Amino acid sequence: MKQIRIDGFGPPAQVARCCEVAAPGAPSAWEVLVDVEACAVNLADLARIAGRYGELPKLPATPGLEAAGRIAACGASVRDLAVGDRVILIANDNWCQQRRVPASLVFKVAPELDPLQLVTLKVGACTALELVRREAALERGGWIVQTAPLSSVGRAVMQIARHEGLRTLNIVRRPDAIEQVLAAGGDVALEDGPELAQAARAATGGAPLPIAFDAVGGDGVARVAALLDAGGTIVNYGMLSGRPIQFACDDAIFRGISVKGFWLTKLLSRMTHAQRDALIAEAVELVRAGVLHTEVAATYPLDAIGKALRHAEEAGRQGKVYLLPNGAPASVAASV
Repeated sequence: MKQIRIDGFGPPAQVARCCEVAAPGAPSAWEVLVDVEACAVNLADLARIAGRYGELPKLPATPGLEAAGRIAACGASVRDLAVGDRVILIANDNWCQQRRVPASLVFKVAPELDPLQLVTLKVGACTALELVRREAALERGGWIVQTAPLSSVGRAVMQIARHEGLRTLNIVRRPDAIEQVLAAGGDVALEDGPELAQAARAATGGAPLPIAFDAVGGDGVARVAALLDAGGTIVNYGMLSGRPIQFACDDAIFRGISVKGFWLTKLLSRMTHAQRDALIAEAVELVRAGVLHTEVAATYPLDAIGKALRHAEEAGRQGKVYLLPNGAPASVAASV
């Protein structure tokens, strides 16, 4: 079968290659065999391949944090799953045609749901749910500030916030992104710069701004801190700038602005299976209800992995890049 493999860390499109490997074989008693229908290419995947992530695989390795597929075979002791069931893979290392995993590491979903929408839930949607519902926990009408609003997490934050009756103030790094953010459901979109705090007050009518979600880092965090209320919190969950977080000592000391990190991988590792499944079920229900929707930039077969990863790294890319290990699932048109 085909599988993506890396033998060393480096530029993703250069070090990732498609190779032929032995099929996983029949599942043991508590395992399932999954035909992988779709995989999402995430920024976290790119960072892991490049060797710039908080947790790195042992080499040689197969990347892939998110995937969805169909059960091809069940072990003798598996009772709640059957051949043909559509599932979300909770396990990592998914860029291949088939996975053999413990049955506890898949989540069954309705067969009619689009696998391209399901495959983005484990990372992007679950991160956004935890940020909006648990980290922010605002009353209806409250404002969330965020950077990187056109990332998969940022888009999900805007969609969930609107569904919850919350509003988003979205900070972008280029002027042409403003209209894209508004079209994607953001309430306000402002370009980062020295006048950010003043523009934010004008756009929100001076409403309280207690929390910000940051995926960029760097010196822009100082400008985010300056527009928050005293006692406000910046939740950093990404490192798109590649630079350390910077913000004024005055904001930390005299205004009580705090910065905390958020890493979904660590959170999931501390959850029980019931808690983890409840979180994923929340995300699945939002897809079913039409609240969460991911735009598709393009889909690629595994043997076009270099092209797929170059596309995923493009600045200003709109939509998610997907891998389709076994060809296009029903109702999904492949575009290579």
